[in-house]
Amino acid sequence: MDEFQKAKSYFDKGVEFFQNKNFEKAKIYFLDCLKIAPKSQPTLENLSKTYIELELLDEAEKQLLYLISLKKQNDEIAYKLLLKIYILQNNYFKVEQLSQKAIIQNKFDAITKVKSCLFYPNFFFSEDEIDQIRKKFTEKISNLKDDKKLPELNISEYILKPVNFELSYDGYDNLEINKNLQNIYSDIYPEIKKLNDKHFLKDKNKKIKIGFISEFFTDHTIMKLFRGIIYKLNKDNFEVYVIHSDKTRKGIKFDEINENVILYNYENIILPKKFEDKVRNIREKNLDILFYTDIHMSTNLFYLTMVKLARIHITSWGHPETTGNENIDYFLSSKYLETENYQKNYSEKVILANYLPMYFYKPNIHNPLAKDQLSQKNIYFCSQSLIKIHPKFDQFIKNILKEDKKGKIIFIKNRNKYVTKQFFERLRVSIKANFDRIEFIDPLITENYINKCGSASVLLDTFWFGAGNSFHESMYYGTPTVTLPTHLMKSRIVTGAYKQMKITDAPIVGNIDGYVNKCIELANLEINKMLDLKNYYKEQADKLLYENENIIPDLERIFKHLVNLKL
Repeated sequence: MDEFQKAKSYFDKGVEFFQNKNFEKAKIYFLDCLKIAPKSQPTLENLSKTYIELELLDEAEKQLLYLISLKKQNDEIAYKLLLKIYILQNNYFKVEQLSQKAIIQNKFDAITKVKSCLFYPNFFFSEDEIDQIRKKFTEKISNLKDDKKLPELNISEYILKPVNFELSYDGYDNLEINKNLQNIYSDIYPEIKKLNDKHFLKDKNKKIKIGFISEFFTDHTIMKLFRGIIYKLNKDNFEVYVIHSDKTRKGIKFDEINENVILYNYENIILPKKFEDKVRNIREKNLDILFYTDIHMSTNLFYLTMVKLARIHITSWGHPETTGNENIDYFLSSKYLETENYQKNYSEKVILANYLPMYFYKPNIHNPLAKDQLSQKNIYFCSQSLIKIHPKFDQFIKNILKEDKKGKIIFIKNRNKYVTKQFFERLRVSIKANFDRIEFIDPLITENYINKCGSASVLLDTFWFGAGNSFHESMYYGTPTVTLPTHLMKSRIVTGAYKQMKITDAPIVGNIDGYVNKCIELANLEINKMLDLKNYYKEQADKLLYENENIIPDLERIFKHLVNLKL
């Protein structure tokens, strides 16, 4: 066998292993091929794809930069793969630098240009970086909105990932930019406009037909927040549908919601793959209300929100931010969550429930903590996702460690190892002294997570985008969470929960010093006082937070009122 045939044999084997998802073997054969043909373009491309699958992004980047340096014809794939890597690495400046070069050299097609413009990181190194990136991104969105040559795409063939979710974590109000994004999306997908009519609506239903739609009615926070409403609505008055994405992952809770259809009298619908078929399937149900539990979280279902599918479209706090979408009629919030002049923060008409708008089941813990595990001092646990930790929060961490010489602060690693690495590096620069008293732990299953919350002295709420489900789970043991709410609802869920629990002296503060002082005070309580406080919060949660029977008739009243207004 000559060298050419040997290289081809290695390449073919690499492709075969790649297609069978055996990426380690594929890597070996592609590397063997490169020993013989080090400038082979298809081999370098496929090795780079293999490294991406193995999450060896730095290695993939090296191969692609080398390939580009060879100045071969038709190397557009290398540029696109590099864009993918920089997006995965959450590196806005590399994306921008690459995009400028690629556009000048005509390496990006129209779709890739738009994709590069719509990238926004969900983690930042500094407030200055946020301001700089936000300004650049806003200019790009403004240019896209006015661009008359945007690509027109078939939504069933190519779905652009919406950027709205990532925008939620930088501390800005996103009402206007979300409105602008809606215009861009509708220009890119003209079929949405064609489908957006009301002729499908039929006669009045005997019962109020309501559909709850999400990709995450499975082992996910969204299932925990909304299954109680689905189960508990009075089926004498409501005909309930649970609408899943075709991308919904299987899991224990997915099995639960599928198995409970007879017990709680609702219908499960798994949507088909094609966009038009999704639209038709939902419209055939003649829904009075379509309830989007978590707009911005699912790429697969996002664009459905731009099409009229029911008489009334509602969203709520599954992803607690306004959509800027004129097709979403109402945002279900609570009198406990909003501040004065709250309506100006939303494109939707805000409805205020009398309670937090969910029926939350108390967690089941099989191995509860002992009393001595509930009374540890000086343990600060920030149990939130690292993408919620704004650079300004570093000052809180620094001040706590400075003032409490025995203090230890715990964070949970992000499943994206690059976010964890970036946060680690940011803290190492911003904290410096006392960095050795910061601990990173691996992600936890639910019971272990709740027990970790219980063993902490105090929980730290992230102030631009705060706790929600995690606070409710932490109240199993009653560990206090210190919170510093802003005027936006996404930072006020802990505050709202305390109000519902009737905790009159809750640790709700108004500034950095107040936050730090309250955290240190709680983390250093005398043991019996700490246990008494946790027990008091736990008792109030048992009475007023978990399985709140008052919320269901309150929501039923709201839903009936909205339907009567529409008919």
